[in-house]
Amino acid sequence: MKAQSINKALPSDGNRPGVWQLIRPFWVSSEKWLALLLIAIILTINFTTTFAFVALNKLHGRLTDALVALDWPLISGTMVKSLGIGTITVLLPMVSVLAINYLTLRWRTWMTVRYVERWTQGSAYYQLERDNLISNGDQRIAEDINLFTDISINLSTNIINVVVNVVTFTIMLWGLSGALSIPLGGRALSIPGYMVIAVYVYSFSHLALAHWLGKVLIGVNMNKQTVEADFRFLGMQVRENAEQIAFFGGGGREGRRLLSRFVRVRDNTLLMMRKTFKLNFFQSMFSQVFSPLPTLLALPLLLSGKITMGGLTQITMAYGMLLSTLAFFPQAYQSFTNWIALANRLRDMLWALNKARDQPAGIRLESRGSALCCEGLTLRRPDGAALAHLPRWRVLAGERWVVRGRSGSGKSTLLRACAGLWPFGEGAITRPQTARILFLPQKSYIPVGTLKSALAYPDEPDAFTDLQCRQALADCCLAERTDSLTQSDRWQQVLSGGEQQRLAMARVLLHRPDFIFLDEATSALDPETERRLYQALLDRLPGSTIISVAHRKELEHFHQHILTLTPGQGS
Repeated sequence: MKAQSINKALPSDGNRPGVWQLIRPFWVSSEKWLALLLIAIILTINFTTTFAFVALNKLHGRLTDALVALDWPLISGTMVKSLGIGTITVLLPMVSVLAINYLTLRWRTWMTVRYVERWTQGSAYYQLERDNLISNGDQRIAEDINLFTDISINLSTNIINVVVNVVTFTIMLWGLSGALSIPLGGRALSIPGYMVIAVYVYSFSHLALAHWLGKVLIGVNMNKQTVEADFRFLGMQVRENAEQIAFFGGGGREGRRLLSRFVRVRDNTLLMMRKTFKLNFFQSMFSQVFSPLPTLLALPLLLSGKITMGGLTQITMAYGMLLSTLAFFPQAYQSFTNWIALANRLRDMLWALNKARDQPAGIRLESRGSALCCEGLTLRRPDGAALAHLPRWRVLAGERWVVRGRSGSGKSTLLRACAGLWPFGEGAITRPQTARILFLPQKSYIPVGTLKSALAYPDEPDAFTDLQCRQALADCCLAERTDSLTQSDRWQQVLSGGEQQRLAMARVLLHRPDFIFLDEATSALDPETERRLYQALLDRLPGSTIISVAHRKELEHFHQHILTLTPGQGS
């Protein structure tokens, strides 16, 4: 799906999106017809099951009367019919569950694709982390979407089914229970459909109790996702930086940090356990206290001779069916609170993605011409403090510049601004329109997989031949790795810091960019290896423009121009 259609499918305003903006896009997308067909199948099954239960109710009444009268032919015939209809009530819900699971998978797939595209579009993922807009964006995509779609489908289909059942069972119970006559001062007060009234009073009281005790679970469920993700993230950091932590002997410190994060998980879980227990306890007590109610309410009709024992069975069954249907709302309250928490997290992520996309850039980045040019450029920190000012800086194709300056003078920030990753400041940056540009930071990303895949990143490994890859590795002093192209490993952990920088430089030789930005890209190398790598750049890419951020004066030998930055100004 192209970026333009993604933006249409998801909210674009700067405000926090509503829940409907999470739900609606899928149901008006190209997936809608299959989704609506599955919904129709699910509802048809639910309606059929409901009427099957109504038929079973009548058959059970007849069976009870037949048993009292010892009418064996009627007993056998009724039992056969009951078995057949009972089989339908068992099989159809199984098909409904299958359809619900498939529909949930389709919706989850659709939402996941859109969120991933929005998250990885441009540099949104970087902006979310840089500006600390939200936490755990990956978890929101991997887990929250899954749970949100699952609960949404189940809640919505259940609610529709409940509405149909409520109407059906209400009509049935109203007809079966008739009116209750209460002697009052020599006159009889008649209450029609009194058992229906009793069911609704009981159910609404139960729901009010559930809301009063369970509303706090919305915040608790939302916090659960956050603290669990924070705990997992810290554990992942320990695993990925195991060697550095071991060098510092920081295992004890990391253990304490992990346990402090787990304390938050434990405390939130204990709070959820207490609130859930309290909710379940009072709900169960409420149900137990009023469990004899249907029999007691139907007893006057039996004693007055208005109904038979089979009629009593029908009335109590109908009462139970209506009650169990209405009980869905208090029973589903916990699921509803979890659904609201998930919706809020996904809404927050959409808000953050929209904010990152629509963030006004103080620094204008344009693509035209054949040179890199900065005009009236002022680099600032996020808090507005000035880092450096460049009235005019022009880099022509094929030139080689080294950017120097004290720490904190804005050297790396200048490269980020040229990459379009730093919007804080004023001025304009013009980049070549058709030139291939590659930025190499001090520590490059090396994905898990084969060495050839890591070397070819961000292109696919089949974009380069094995011979090209071996030559690039050899040119960058990694000849011992030329036979490991098909070996799969966690190269970020396997390779030393120097080897990682050499691999990144081999990546430059392989991609042959027109403009190369090197931000301390050889800081982990000894001077001789650093010299060989820069010489390889000049030999293999003689027409490329090179802009290096470096502290070592030896690198000036490989550059024609020097840009010196001092805090607050550039020269």
